[in-house]
Amino acid sequence: MARGNGQMNGGPSEDVAGGHQVNGVRWVADQVERWAIARLVPYARNARVHSAQQVGRIAESMKRWGVTMPVLVDEAGEIIAGHGRVMAALKLGYAELPVLVARGWSDEDKKAYRIADNRLGELSTWDNELLALELSDLKAVSFDLGLVGYSANELTELLLPEQVLDDDAGSALLELVDVTIDEPRHQLERGDHYVLADRHHLLCASVISDWSKWSKLLTDGALFCPYPGVFVPFSAKAVRHALVMVQPDPYIAGHILDRFEDAKAGEIRKQ
Repeated sequence: MARGNGQMNGGPSEDVAGGHQVNGVRWVADQVERWAIARLVPYARNARVHSAQQVGRIAESMKRWGVTMPVLVDEAGEIIAGHGRVMAALKLGYAELPVLVARGWSDEDKKAYRIADNRLGELSTWDNELLALELSDLKAVSFDLGLVGYSANELTELLLPEQVLDDDAGSALLELVDVTIDEPRHQLERGDHYVLADRHHLLCASVISDWSKWSKLLTDGALFCPYPGVFVPFSAKAVRHALVMVQPDPYIAGHILDRFEDAKAGEIRKQ
């Protein structure tokens, strides 16, 4: 692929070990080439597992938006990043893919990047409130939400809060599924704040207007959980993270405390 006149961002350009360098920055992504898929060699010890379902979803994404990201390979064509995209391309019958060649990388660099490329993305989290808004916009225009990677159950859970954003709805979640449950033993009021097992926080507050009350609790890896249900304190994420649960409905918040108390999962303390 042509490199142009060797100038970028006003600085000199040169070839260095590991990529094209401009002003001290390695521009590996500056040199996209198109290779036959037959030249690409899967890494035998690739630790990232791609299920058939995930590959199918990647393939559907590529059909919708095309090939938007090159595969990263070394000089011999061994894949460093992009195994899933290659598998999806083969499923679609593609013959070629864009690639970036990591020239001059040591074996240690390649091994470490294979891990980092996948692991670093896992360290980010979602703002579920903003995500729900984006999904709702797409749903409103009948966009195929299956293309964005969430299962039907996950989409239902994410989109449900849009129906109960009215903080005065009063047990709206249970009304949606036509379920009647006794009044909770714990009677909460808006503004109440409880600590569960000296680890998790439950606030009966608005996810939106009470941001200043709960956002300060998001420290040391704590996970924000808007509109939680009664099983959230027992979920896998509750094992890995301290939870900051914000439930505007006093009825549901009371049942969360009831369930936690019944399970003898730890002390419940009002702040």
